[in-house]
Amino acid sequence: MKIEDILHCEEFSILAIEERVSNGFVVAVPHHAPLGVGSLPCPEHPVSDENAGLLGAYTARLLDCPFIVACNYFIDANKDTSSDYLRKIASWQPAVLVELHGHRGEDANHDIEISCGSINRNGCSTKLATAIGGKMKQHEGLNPFNISGDFKQIYFKASKSLSINTDRWLAFHLEIPKSIRAQASLYRPFCKILADSLIEILPDENLLGNPAPQEQP
Repeated sequence: MKIEDILHCEEFSILAIEERVSNGFVVAVPHHAPLGVGSLPCPEHPVSDENAGLLGAYTARLLDCPFIVACNYFIDANKDTSSDYLRKIASWQPAVLVELHGHRGEDANHDIEISCGSINRNGCSTKLATAIGGKMKQHEGLNPFNISGDFKQIYFKASKSLSINTDRWLAFHLEIPKSIRAQASLYRPFCKILADSLIEILPDENLLGNPAPQEQP
């Protein structure tokens, strides 16, 4: 079964994985549900990140790295170190975790918010936001959206997410609006911008080499 078939399934709770040779990156999505399914069977996290898994799968292919997604999941997978989600991520020993989330706009201070989990890594999140924002301005459909990676200004700080606020890897927590997540004509160029921006900034952090993102047909 293709990962896209799993991501469109509404009936089952599934932890789906695409294995690839590790190149330092892992892309992860802990709260996916198909577009139109706004809730999860999880009391701790009842609101889903609709369609976020499709963005994660596409970004992972661009980065040619492992991918994991919790679909319709019954636990809050990124806040429990014993979860199968977090244990699998740890087994890949990533240098950089890219975790994609979705918001509905009620609380976010910006359309797209990026956090590395604490003020101590504010330089990394703001650098990624600046790189993404500059590229978004060159795309007609993405140009209207604003972005911030400033821990002091964003709402979604991810400071309680154990996948993000950790010393095991550098983690980027991205909150993306549904208006982007719902349209392939917007989320595909956004994912390409994200992948390109990660490649652009991370050599400055002395974390990775310079793998080339691969465009998918």
